[in-house]
Amino acid sequence: MQRGIERVRTLIVLAVLLAPPAVWSQGGGDSPFPSPQEVPTEIPGDAAAAPPEAPPAEAPTSMDVPDMDIPAMDIPQMPDVPLDMPDGIPPLPADAGADVPDIDLGKMGGKRRWLEVGGYLKNETAYRFDEPRTFTKIRNILSLNLQLNLGRRARLYASGWTYYDSAYDLFDYDTIAARDRRNDKEPLVFIEDLPQEKDSEVADLREFYLDLYLPGMDVRLGRQFVIWGVLEGIRVVDEINPMDFRELILPELLDYRIPLWTAKVDLYRGDNTLEFLWIPDLRFHKSAPRGSEWELFQTLPATTYPKSFDPRFSEFGVRWTRPFLGAEVGLSYFYTWDDFPTTFRVISIDDINSTEPVNDLPIWPTHTRIGMYGLTFTREIGGNILKGELAYVTDKYFAILDVDQDGDGYIDHDGEIQRDHIRWGIGYDFSWGGADFSPAFAQWIILDYTPLILQDQYDSSFNLFIRKPLRKRAAVFSLLLIQLINFEETYIKPKMTFDLGSHFQVAAGADIFYGQKTQFGRAFDPNAPGNLIDVQQRARFLGNFRDNRRVFVEFKYSF
Repeated sequence: MQRGIERVRTLIVLAVLLAPPAVWSQGGGDSPFPSPQEVPTEIPGDAAAAPPEAPPAEAPTSMDVPDMDIPAMDIPQMPDVPLDMPDGIPPLPADAGADVPDIDLGKMGGKRRWLEVGGYLKNETAYRFDEPRTFTKIRNILSLNLQLNLGRRARLYASGWTYYDSAYDLFDYDTIAARDRRNDKEPLVFIEDLPQEKDSEVADLREFYLDLYLPGMDVRLGRQFVIWGVLEGIRVVDEINPMDFRELILPELLDYRIPLWTAKVDLYRGDNTLEFLWIPDLRFHKSAPRGSEWELFQTLPATTYPKSFDPRFSEFGVRWTRPFLGAEVGLSYFYTWDDFPTTFRVISIDDINSTEPVNDLPIWPTHTRIGMYGLTFTREIGGNILKGELAYVTDKYFAILDVDQDGDGYIDHDGEIQRDHIRWGIGYDFSWGGADFSPAFAQWIILDYTPLILQDQYDSSFNLFIRKPLRKRAAVFSLLLIQLINFEETYIKPKMTFDLGSHFQVAAGADIFYGQKTQFGRAFDPNAPGNLIDVQQRARFLGNFRDNRRVFVEFKYSF
């Protein structure tokens, strides 16, 4: 799996030289479905990037959605070279190849290189073939990584990128975002008042850490990715780094993970490895730019966050791995924060039933603590690989229906109820007909379930990744399929990558979505009292983007 996972982005000095000063003012962010600071309007290093914000006092619309959960998922990275809605989304590949071996670093051809510099130049261009048809992305990227080898026992690593999207210079923002079509059930004034943020002029330090290789111990200190999962793209146990939804789940695996400032220590004793994590850097899922074609949730100003770099609020993790009965087994515990905020709603039933818009609704998105007990295993069977993950998650909140069963005039439980739940997933990697297949199934199970919970008790997904090398053409064909079974929606990504030499690649593919859109609250109807009508209540993820189907090409030069 790509070693880019270790490549922390841009050397600060180089990023400053290559990006205009305005770029640095954008920073990074966090938040999704009920995003850490957000309330869903659509639906997996550390986080950065401004999440969408919406005033807490708007009348309920299909965008003011109570937080719900869908099993969490990561999109498997589509290979460049032949070879992580409601909270949570079903699972996909979480590559675990980011760690550097504890051996003579920087030693090549018998000579030690104390400084190594690499990176790539890349153009990503996408064209939406649903109305309104237009180029939605013409992004030019410079990614740099630097490794400084400090003898045989230490190294310093940094990576980062800067990019600019020319589509916004060549085409109208409203045409690119197409919100008047995607939000056709919203009042016109709502659509016109949407912000117009762009995912452009960005510079970001991705990784920056020091590795120390000591007898019986490895230490990594700094901004980094930590991957505990073994399934391709599926987030069951692998919930350490939050996700960047700036382009939904379409970017490559590491490109939509958010690195975190972390202290990681690995102790080795025989066949046993004990890993400890301390994460004082608290970041959460990052939403797409406000008003953009990929926006799914909004950030509310009232959202409360735990304080970063305060030991009282830090995240902690421990993981033990060893061979057992022919398999590689891992046991873990992670004391963390929910990356989606819990959307507490102190709202009266009268306001809910009102036919007139109600302003200043008391909605208080808040990040809450959860604990995760995890188990992973991988085992070779006849040249194929069986692998699985299991997690028991405590104290998570789930959104409930707007009901008043106790008769006090307000939504019960402030709109949220706390329950433990189980996540599990299993996958099998095998080869057939010259192609590699990686199917996987994952599921969430809510314990002590009540029908008031908006999310189904059993929430399942199926993922399939196929990779077929075409050696005579120096190419690789890949296909990614994600099916959210409960939501009856599907994402398909076929892609062909051509290797035009040792440094240059060209790829072409498509992003295709099937499914229904989310509906919450009420929809706009000019003929109804108050111009609002009741609609079927449903939370969806991929179906929200069924009008965003597109084809794309990529040109990449690595150095």
